Amino acid sequence: MQSADQTETSITAAAGKNNPQPLAARKQVLIVDDEQELLASIQAGLANHPRFRVLTAASGGEALGIIDSGIFDLAVIDLNMPEMDGLQLLAALSESFPEIPSIVMTGFGSPAMRQELRQAGALKVLDKPLDIETLEREITRALEDRSGCRCRLPLEIFLQLAAMEHKTIHLKVFRQDGRQGSFFFREGMLIDAEQDGLTGDSAALAMLDWQDFTLGLKEYSPPFPEPRINSRLAYLLLRTRCRLDQYGGGSACFDRAREELRRLRQEADGAEHGCP
Repeated sequence: MQSADQTETSITAAAGKNNPQPLAARKQVLIVDDEQELLASIQAGLANHPRFRVLTAASGGEALGIIDSGIFDLAVIDLNMPEMDGLQLLAALSESFPEIPSIVMTGFGSPAMRQELRQAGALKVLDKPLDIETLEREITRALEDRSGCRCRLPLEIFLQLAAMEHKTIHLKVFRQDGRQGSFFFREGMLIDAEQDGLTGDSAALAMLDWQDFTLGLKEYSPPFPEPRINSRLAYLLLRTRCRLDQYGGGSACFDRAREELRRLRQEADGAEHGCP
């Protein structure tokens, strides 16, 4: 992808007369966080970096406006922001700007969940608070390693981030063929799913196969219904490590989830009929 800075000419003096050499074009990096002091500190600390230029946005909406007016090589996004939060911004970027890879920053979620997201390699996760040196190092790595970038994030990543951030949300999923469905989270727990005539576990598994979707997020308010997602199945669906198969084009993780669903239904049927 051509960097916006390639339109900018920067010349350094060379040893020989009349032999100027252009400096390598700097990449464009957008930092999105609602903490103004943090943005000012990051911008000051990285202002003269030779490899990339930092721009900042204080909200998801502002970030989309900036990205829409320029060419960017990387977005670094805080997940916990008011109004349009980081999850919504990631959904918008994945749909409209899939060529832009992302790093997320979070002070929430369990260490195990964050570690699994890191190991999956689908999305880089940085713990807050973070120092300038760590941020600079991770930005540099992300800009250098574009070969493995999976910028259009799969649906399960959004589910995992909702769980990690303890979200209470109604996540709507829309396909281009007109089908749609919903996932319901209460404080990070996946408690229900709906898709056409399916509910609960069956609906969740059906939608995880979907590609080329758009997302809508809204607040999920009480009163909450009784969960229709089995807790063991939800744990399996939200585990990032097993999603590695999906990125390679395989279906091992989905097969495991479906097998678990069949086993749980057999257990329930056995209990209903008094089987030991």
